Amino acid sequence: MPDEVMHNASRWREKLHPPRLETIASCLARGLEYGATGLMFALLPIGPFVVSAIARDPSYARRYKATVVRGAIHARGMFRDRAISRYLLRGRRNAAGAPKERIVGACTHCGNCCLNRSCVFLELDDGGRSRCRIYGSRFWGLLNCSRYPENRNDIELYRCASFTALPAVDTSRRRVIPVWRVDVPSAKAEPVER
Repeated sequence: MPDEVMHNASRWREKLHPPRLETIASCLARGLEYGATGLMFALLPIGPFVVSAIARDPSYARRYKATVVRGAIHARGMFRDRAISRYLLRGRRNAAGAPKERIVGACTHCGNCCLNRSCVFLELDDGGRSRCRIYGSRFWGLLNCSRYPENRNDIELYRCASFTALPAVDTSRRRVIPVWRVDVPSAKAEPVER
């Protein structure tokens, strides 16, 4: 009997403790993502006009049918890559005690980071190099695109061969003692590197 009481007490304690803030934020972000994706699909008929206005390019509206298809592919890509929830939770994930990293590399214009080549604003030339039609605009600055890559997860998500995440060098633990030359007759002393 006491074992049953203790077992039930632990269940009762679990019910009293609220879910962690991270879990709540993640569920809310995912719910917003479902809602936004549903709204994007519902508004596909006016999508070419919205895209034309954002890109300041009337060719999207002129190629209405192709833009609607690209818009559907774009919405599916955003949902698949969890672009909205990653954007909403990026500050929480970066502050969550993840190891510090530094990103090295340069863009090779492969287009993988553009929702795996499904972004409606992506344009590929004959050589397969990508070009963003809204690059540098105010709208682009609001998107995840402007901060890519933020961390190792972004690089792995889009299988980017251009960038690499390396562990950051912790300079706070290295003790540096400057050594100055005194035998130089100039007015300024020069540091000696070792």
